[in-house]
Amino acid sequence: MKKPWFAVLLTAIFTALLTAAALCAGAAYFVGGYLVDLALKRGTVDNPDAPPAVFRSAIEGNGRAIRPSPKPNFDAENWTLQSFDRLTLQATHFEPEEDSHRWVLLLHGYGLTQAHVWSYANAYLAHGYHAVTPDLRASGMSDGVYVTMGALEARDVAAWTRQIVAADPGARIVLHGVSMGAAAAMLATGEPLPKNVVAVVEDSGYADAYALFALEMDKLLSLPAFPLLDAVDLVCEHRVGFSFRAASPVETVRRSSLPILFIHGTADRLVPFATMQTLYDASASPAKEKLVIEKTGHGALYQAKNYFPNVFAFTDKWTE
Repeated sequence: MKKPWFAVLLTAIFTALLTAAALCAGAAYFVGGYLVDLALKRGTVDNPDAPPAVFRSAIEGNGRAIRPSPKPNFDAENWTLQSFDRLTLQATHFEPEEDSHRWVLLLHGYGLTQAHVWSYANAYLAHGYHAVTPDLRASGMSDGVYVTMGALEARDVAAWTRQIVAADPGARIVLHGVSMGAAAAMLATGEPLPKNVVAVVEDSGYADAYALFALEMDKLLSLPAFPLLDAVDLVCEHRVGFSFRAASPVETVRRSSLPILFIHGTADRLVPFATMQTLYDASASPAKEKLVIEKTGHGALYQAKNYFPNVFAFTDKWTE
């Protein structure tokens, strides 16, 4: 018996829709994977340790290469750590001239390495702190293929604090991060941390990775976040193991009572200055402070004369 004509038509339409959906899904996955690799995957044919293509294009391509700092002239030793997902991570531990129980874990930004926070390390060392400067995953000498915008780096930060405590059970530890490192520091407050972690300094951190990428898409491509960024996020979760929405420091600080200092520059063109107030308002810490650096852009705040005096006025209260 022949099928009624409308049944044949419905079958054809349904088949066509499924085929179109499959083709669209395949195209979305391909495009999403391409964009994930551009933004998060490190390495080139000539240099497997090169930062992600977006960093190379946006920063180095505009002639604004961020120069690493000279290595601090203090006693130093190399530290290694096995991450939860079996990456070998590298760091340097610098010792101050006089031993103390004050420690700082310094976290660099996206596309950079530990050498880019050695200026911060010098200031802390001169002030009597031990300084540990890791190469975050997929950066510098540490293993890893993909940067994760603080989401998985936060778990590595927690592991580094445990290694500090193993070296000095009496350690009083400050987490100090810049940009993506600041996001990692804030996200780490949602991880199981030893009680030795006493304060956080976040410098130019973003409130939410999804919102940050959405803002950049709008600025650079005049495209809305949905549906392209959502497709990229799905691919990222499948391929890299994290979602942009999981890299949301603003949600983490709502649940953290650790003392925290929020620092931001009024001329920041990457992470809007208003982000600091968003994070500050969300923070549940009873001991939160703000430091505004006037007319200074992203990643350059430490050069201001009032930067470290204010940082140490804050950190010293919690490391005594």
